[in-house]
Amino acid sequence: MSTPEITNESGLTFKEWYRWADRAVARICGLGVDDLPDGNSWDAWNDNESPADYARMILEEEGFPFNE
Repeated sequence: MSTPEITNESGLTFKEWYRWADRAVARICGLGVDDLPDGNSWDAWNDNESPADYARMILEEEGFPFNE
């Protein structure tokens, strides 16, 4: 009998959440989340931060030039 995977408040496992964060980074800059320096992804997932917000945060930390 297997144990169920842990999910955050949004119902996402860490693996699912990380995949969505990777897609968000790719949409913004064409790279993957693994192409960037390590971020605090586990805490972001555990704190129920959206994958898109996490992607934006780690890109801002690296000086990505958002045109706003």
